[in-house]
Amino acid sequence: MSTCAPRACCRPRAPATLLDITAKIVAASIPFQRIEERYERIPEPVQRRVVYWSFPRDERDICMYSSLARAPPDDHRNIAFCRGLKLLEAGCVENVLQVGECQTAPAPVY
Repeated sequence: MSTCAPRACCRPRAPATLLDITAKIVAASIPFQRIEERYERIPEPVQRRVVYWSFPRDERDICMYSSLARAPPDDHRNIAFCRGLKLLEAGCVENVLQVGECQTAPAPVY
């Protein structure tokens, strides 16, 4: 006889939907900007799931993306952004794609 009471932890979870599975794969391999450029209309539920899966889940990844906010004001050389910028300036990086922008940044003039 099982000692497990009928709690939420013991109930089987529903399988992932096809939308979630594909959104997770797309978010891991294609920047959302490219998806928007390629397709004229993206259904709202699809957009929401791809955007949801586009953000990091792991604490180390979140720390990496937020390294600029946590950097000491007097030492910018050791943060990931500056190391990446040095690689870009040295010609070690191709096809750079910006993932987001600061909300207070002025709009570019074309």
